[in-house]
Amino acid sequence: MAYLGPVARPEIIPAEPLAVRYLRAVARQDWQAVTNCLSPGVVRHGPFGDDFEGIAPYVSFLTRTMPLLVGYRMDIDRVLEVGDQSTIVELRETIEMEGGPLVTHECLVFQSDPDGLLAEISVYIRQAPPAR
Repeated sequence: MAYLGPVARPEIIPAEPLAVRYLRAVARQDWQAVTNCLSPGVVRHGPFGDDFEGIAPYVSFLTRTMPLLVGYRMDIDRVLEVGDQSTIVELRETIEMEGGPLVTHECLVFQSDPDGLLAEISVYIRQAPPAR
């Protein structure tokens, strides 16, 4: 048998983390896809004390809030998977305001349950520097 050279190996593309799939679904307001990512007892800790427990209350909050954000855009800057059940995502959310775009820098920490669904979501916002 003749040597044909090195064997081409297929490129292995890692699966997108569930936290990223969830965030992309939120950004496109695909509520069924959002729901499919969440554990039944999901707890969302908001940056302003706006916490929700359970899929229905949390998704209801999203469906009321997201359509009101004019010109909404989400840009994911970094994703860090920590162990099997934790993911940290740095992102920017942009909305259009009268004076121009408002960009919010955020960090979200996701914890998955044993089934791999999102069980806890904690949202942290970087504060803007004080006006000079």
